[in-house]
Amino acid sequence: MGNRGSVIGPKANGIQTNHRSEREPVVHTGANEDGADENGKPPTTPKRNSLFFSTSNSNSNFYMSDTELAVLAERTRLREKSTKYVLDYIYYGIPCNVKGVIKNASPPSVGSPSKRRHSSPTKETFLMTEPDMTFITIDRHEVLRNRNEMMGVTDTEADVNVVDVKNEYYNYPEACSVDRFGNILVSIRDEKEQRRIDGQALDKLKDRPMTPRKPYIVGVEMNSITLGWYATDEGTGLVDQYHVEYMELGKPDAGFKVLVVREWAKEDDLLHCMENLPPNTSYVFKVKSRNRVGWSDESEVSDVATTEAGPPDRPNKCFATMVTPEMVHLHWHAPRDNGARITNFILRGKRVGGIFKEVYNDRGQSYVASDVEGGCQYLYEVRAVNKMGKSPWSANFIVQVPAEVDPDAIVDVTQELRKGHLWLECWDGKDERQFWFHTITGNRQLKPPQEWVEYKEQLALEKERNAHLRKEKVQEDMDPAVKFRMKRFKFFKELRKHNNASTVKDPPLNNLKIRRTHLFSDTLTIFTHYGKKDLMKKTKIIFNGEDGIDSGGLTKDWYLGLSRSLSVKAHKIFAASANGNLEIHQESGCSPTSLQKFKFAGMVLGKALYDRQFLDMPLTKVFYKLILNQDVTTNDLMEVDETLSKSLAWMMENDVTNVIFETFSVEVVDPETKRKDRMPLCENGENRDVDEDNKAEYVKLMAEWRLKFSVIMQLEAFKSGLNLLVPDHLLSQFTIPELTLLFNGKKNISVDEIRAYTIYQGKINASSKICLWFWQLLRDFDDTYKMKLLRFITGSDRVPLDGFSPPFNLTDGEDMTHDMLPRSHTCFNQIVLPRYKNYEEMKGKVKTAIDNTEGFDLT
Repeated sequence: MGNRGSVIGPKANGIQTNHRSEREPVVHTGANEDGADENGKPPTTPKRNSLFFSTSNSNSNFYMSDTELAVLAERTRLREKSTKYVLDYIYYGIPCNVKGVIKNASPPSVGSPSKRRHSSPTKETFLMTEPDMTFITIDRHEVLRNRNEMMGVTDTEADVNVVDVKNEYYNYPEACSVDRFGNILVSIRDEKEQRRIDGQALDKLKDRPMTPRKPYIVGVEMNSITLGWYATDEGTGLVDQYHVEYMELGKPDAGFKVLVVREWAKEDDLLHCMENLPPNTSYVFKVKSRNRVGWSDESEVSDVATTEAGPPDRPNKCFATMVTPEMVHLHWHAPRDNGARITNFILRGKRVGGIFKEVYNDRGQSYVASDVEGGCQYLYEVRAVNKMGKSPWSANFIVQVPAEVDPDAIVDVTQELRKGHLWLECWDGKDERQFWFHTITGNRQLKPPQEWVEYKEQLALEKERNAHLRKEKVQEDMDPAVKFRMKRFKFFKELRKHNNASTVKDPPLNNLKIRRTHLFSDTLTIFTHYGKKDLMKKTKIIFNGEDGIDSGGLTKDWYLGLSRSLSVKAHKIFAASANGNLEIHQESGCSPTSLQKFKFAGMVLGKALYDRQFLDMPLTKVFYKLILNQDVTTNDLMEVDETLSKSLAWMMENDVTNVIFETFSVEVVDPETKRKDRMPLCENGENRDVDEDNKAEYVKLMAEWRLKFSVIMQLEAFKSGLNLLVPDHLLSQFTIPELTLLFNGKKNISVDEIRAYTIYQGKINASSKICLWFWQLLRDFDDTYKMKLLRFITGSDRVPLDGFSPPFNLTDGEDMTHDMLPRSHTCFNQIVLPRYKNYEEMKGKVKTAIDNTEGFDLT
């Protein structure tokens, strides 16, 4: 044919070769184009046991060109490399059978990365022609022989031993095969399809896998999360293992832990369902992958996945703190709510031998069972309910009701009561000291209880652990509530000093005769003629047409009513924003009459602070910033003007060229004359166009105008009234949340906190049935009725920050019949309760009283 080549001889080593019709590469002989080898020596005759040999002259039609020989040599090299990869990185040096190896190729290495102490050469079956596949399986006999050597077992004893490859090596592939192009097919046990590893990609592999993308959440249920992640081998099959880790958020000892290890996975296998999880628990995930070179970097942490809420857990059985012949005082602890707030508890009971009936269904955690008979046994069960469903019933609580009063009888509930969270830390404003109150027994003590100390230490430890996981610095500040009380006490002390307040026991009085129907106008008329000294005087309110005498209760009612009247739209002082909080009315105007109203509003706020009274003025954060002389930003605009905020945000995110045709000015309308005018936002602003280069400045000035400068005169008038008694430097020590609390008090009403400041008068005490019913009633009321009842008793619907002064008072109405309504004395924070026959009667009478009370009378 004119070119030098190699032919396949008719026989090799006495074995007749098969006829090959297609041209296939063979192992490269190492000769150059002139027939010389790499050292320049003339070619020699090949060995007779070689599969291929060269000749410069042959009449045979079965020949291969040099190019085809090179291709065959490359293919053989890839095949050898892939076979070695299977032995080293898939079977990790376990003795294997290898079938289908070209005879003149070097036997694959048996070196093991794991450095096994005992290994034997791989058994090979040599073929005279290039096979289609090289098959690799675990050699059970060689495995057994190595095991016997390690254990010193004789050949006779070894005959009875077997190796169960299917079970002992279940995690290893059942078999692997390498095709003529070096591609590897891995046969996984119990799987129909094989996993493919690309031979060309394996040969070029030099780097670790690329960093995986963060895992994604496929689905979330109450007790499971299905997670998915992305392959990092681009379909080559080179990644031999994925490690997925998880971390439970909010857990004290949280840290990433291995969730699943997935080997030789295909893209459609990169899913995992994490089961048996608690409801409403949050997790994050990350993943890394490995190939022959090493591990990839860890992926970013996934989005937070939170299991769905579920019904509450089963409560522990209830317990009794008091058992008498006429009642059983039952309690129970709330179980874990599993992510949905518990709305109510259902209590059922029966006399032993009887049928269960529901005796209580409300939000409280205690119940006074008064329909009991002395000398009988009763069973009680409780369950919790949330929007997801009902919990199972608790275990039975059995109680023996005595036939007669036994003063020596003791109900042993020590374990149920010795829990740190049952203690409430309180502040006695009169004595300026802390005390601790047990929310079930009603016990008080000045020394912190040991279980409360341990409970606080545990909370601090958990906070420190969580901060460490989030790499945050733990701030060792005192309790925020205690810190605020101390700051508030210092504020009032400095406020009195600043105003040179009289130390006389009975300061001068200002008698204010007010019509309840004209609360705003009558008070405004009086305050118009007031100066600083008048505001410092103690106020005594007289409501026209009412007989009530003000010893504090009428004043509290006047402050609340007056502050609410300031937000009436017709007065144009404050307007409600989208979230219901108050800002300066944009159409209030700057007339002398309007500015006088704003000064009056400031005087009311300042005098309320001076008198330690609460208002009902939920101000916006923007307004608090203006009071504290803090800068306002575009971020504050969303609270009061969402439309303008979105418009300005759009300008910052988009090109305004040929879209916005505005100048650095704003149109204003006089609320009285309705005259329109242009107000420049900066010097010569009406002649300065807004463009892409200066739009950031325009947005900043526009936000400042809307939040501050459009109402600057009203603000200054308000602060002039406030500063008559309260200077700015005293207010500046408070944060905005603290200032909100200082002005408006606490809206959330804690029944346990009220109980902590309660005294009892008459022939009743904390354990009397009528008192236990009252606390149960207050717990069962929603927030609206709680505020109504508190206002009925104290004149204010807020709980004082430093406790009630005088103390909250429950008084026995022994001179009243059970069909009468309760009476209250707001000056003394007192409610007088008739001796009602049962809880339902008491509940109906109290609701009637607070729903139909307006004004004050003498009793």
